Amino acid sequence: MRMPGSSTRRVPVCRGCSRFGGLARATLLGVTALGLTVLLSRAGWCQEPAGPAVLPALQEALVTAIERAEKSVVAIARVRKSERSPRVAEQLIDPLRMDVAPLGFLAESNPASPDFVPNEFGTGVVLDRDGHVVTNYHVLGDPELNDYYVWVRQRPFKVAHVEVPQEVRAGDPWTDLAVLKIGATDLEPMPLGDATRLRKGMIVIALGNPYGIARDGEVSASWGIISNLRRAAAADPRYSSAGMDRSALDQYGTLLQTDARLDWGTSGGALVNLQGEMVGLTTSLAAMAGYEQPAGFAIPVDDAFRQTVETLKQGRLPAFGFLGVQPEHLSLAERQAGRFGTRVLRVVPGTPAEKAGLQPNDVITHVNQTEVCDKNALFRELSRLPAEETVTLTLQRRGALEQPPQTVTVSVVLAKKYLATSRRPYAQVAEPAWRGLRVDYPSALPPQLSLQGATTVDPAGCVAVAEVDRDSPAWKAGLRRGECISHVGTQRVATPREFFQAVADQAGTVQLQVTSGQGADAVRTVPAG
Repeated sequence: MRMPGSSTRRVPVCRGCSRFGGLARATLLGVTALGLTVLLSRAGWCQEPAGPAVLPALQEALVTAIERAEKSVVAIARVRKSERSPRVAEQLIDPLRMDVAPLGFLAESNPASPDFVPNEFGTGVVLDRDGHVVTNYHVLGDPELNDYYVWVRQRPFKVAHVEVPQEVRAGDPWTDLAVLKIGATDLEPMPLGDATRLRKGMIVIALGNPYGIARDGEVSASWGIISNLRRAAAADPRYSSAGMDRSALDQYGTLLQTDARLDWGTSGGALVNLQGEMVGLTTSLAAMAGYEQPAGFAIPVDDAFRQTVETLKQGRLPAFGFLGVQPEHLSLAERQAGRFGTRVLRVVPGTPAEKAGLQPNDVITHVNQTEVCDKNALFRELSRLPAEETVTLTLQRRGALEQPPQTVTVSVVLAKKYLATSRRPYAQVAEPAWRGLRVDYPSALPPQLSLQGATTVDPAGCVAVAEVDRDSPAWKAGLRRGECISHVGTQRVATPREFFQAVADQAGTVQLQVTSGQGADAVRTVPAG
């Protein structure tokens, strides 16, 4: 009998082979053993053992990797603070919610009880001995509506209660990552590997909490291979809408694909290599869609993952890169001729692209050293990088007629991307404010503000008013959301960092030069608090 979360592997044999009986089976096993011999020797796990010894060697490699990594994987239960007034979005199909209490029995309501059966559950991975745990954003949901319980690998049966919201550090829907902090002791951090070194066909192991059964401290394991390195997730119908069909980074093709079984509840688990290092954070996208699928997916552990998780650990939200071009795919004829890249249709005034000298009809072929095959690849690469990052773009630029395009390299300092998602990000550390005023990059504000004429960007550099507290000194000075500030006194400010540095030592009234859609530049005099 196969239990949920287990994985049964069968060697496929064609029906015709049955005619040859044991000879065919022996030949097939010999070929399998030979292949595994080569695989394991290249992985450094064996010195080319004879055929019968290959399978035990692979088995030992799997056992060793699981023993190294499983102690760092935890089970998570999400318990709603009130079932009486869930948000509309929560009332739709929930990827974590599943009625698992046996028929005829009442589920235990105390999460500390061994008989407690959660309806909403997922997995997490221990990052350090301080108790930081990374999981998927969709595993935690909204901290204002939920409490969380985390089971760690301890004896006797023990549950760690996560205080909410103080111990939920931050959650980012764009990357589908979140970090919480638990008070358990004797935690074992998960060793992190490097997903950029993965290749199709490499063996990986998935560790998780399928169907919420890992509350006894024993996570479940399944294994398979890397099937693909850049898969796109389907848009989540609960959060997608017209004009917002790609509300998460994984929809641009950033995910690892594996045939390791990922059942309901394995979101936030670890995908590890044969060295026991985590190379991906698993996400049960099939369960998110409301049904099971044979393919599993994972967020790769790379530089972008590490930077994002480190920011979330600090209780802050990450900011992602924005260039400022309207791209388009190359024509079919160009692609059939062997060209690749994405053509710049328009350069947005006042953006990093304009400052770097990009021109319409430029074809972007590389972001840093990564090839860009089409406009989706351009979005993917830029949206994984942090704001204020300096990147190198490789372009193909045409000169005079009949001349071949020239290769041009430019450096660009990225601005901040506006994230169009209906899911609310959260963080313990609030964005900095000055006299009731919060500023951001103009590119980080909703595009609707520009369409409504509320925002006029100074091409020479400015910051945008993101929020103004009512009745604050900034509010009384007439500052409103969407206006752009180009100067503090006589000093130009082009980034939020420059703005806060300029006002840090200001006392008394401060004059801000403002541009808006209502007319010419104006000066707002902000009184002291």
